[in-house]
Amino acid sequence: MKNKAILIFLLLSYITVSSYAQQKKVNITYVGNSGFLLNIGDKKILIDALFKGFEGNYELPQKIQDKLTLAQAPFDNVDLILVTHAHGDHVNPDMVRQHLQNNPKAIFASTQQLVDALNDSTDRCIGFNPTKEKSESKIIDDISVEAFYLPHGPDARIINIGFLVSVNGITIFQTGDADFDQFTFNEFRSLQLHEKNIDLSFIQHYYLRGDSLSTKFVREAIGGNYIFPIHYHFTTPGFDTSLVKQYYPDAIIFKEELQSWQMPDKNDE
Repeated sequence: MKNKAILIFLLLSYITVSSYAQQKKVNITYVGNSGFLLNIGDKKILIDALFKGFEGNYELPQKIQDKLTLAQAPFDNVDLILVTHAHGDHVNPDMVRQHLQNNPKAIFASTQQLVDALNDSTDRCIGFNPTKEKSESKIIDDISVEAFYLPHGPDARIINIGFLVSVNGITIFQTGDADFDQFTFNEFRSLQLHEKNIDLSFIQHYYLRGDSLSTKFVREAIGGNYIFPIHYHFTTPGFDTSLVKQYYPDAIIFKEELQSWQMPDKNDE
């Protein structure tokens, strides 16, 4: 009887440890351009991934577009879709609508500007309207999302927001197409992102090229245990992986769409 009790205890302990380990598992899949699929424990999040791109330049491969719109693996059971701004290299409204139709559990969140344009009547689209002085926070399906107004440039017709996401003990920050020239360093530092203990930072590659001011923004005002360059296409200067690696040798760079990276367990590092 005693041995049986010990076996049951060991089995329950194994299940508990295994479940905890699964909850902490983090896997990042590059979708295309600035789009990523985040698998964080039992949650799936898409950021800037439901897009087509532009004919004659970079277009997301049709096979991946189809998987996204049909909510097929690896894009099945997505919990949250985040979009930083309403540009065609970050979002396609028809693709969003199709994914939501094929994945009844997904919630969409973006700028209030984009949510209004989608004209959704299902209560599954959540808009954020932060100001430059004040972020806006919401809890969506047990996922903490804080939105920061980070201007795309001097022309503010298309609103860009950066997302700080915390789920299952992991914190992620994605800049969208933030233009650091719209901030002084002290203004950006006042957002207190560095105090958020960010695990994964997704930052435009052109701010990872080693100039002193950009480095100050990245290292002192954002931080992050792991840095992911974003915006693989549609930029001038273009994405120079060797230059990024020169200044950020541990940066996570993907060679092709649907390539994945798994965050090391802290005990394995």
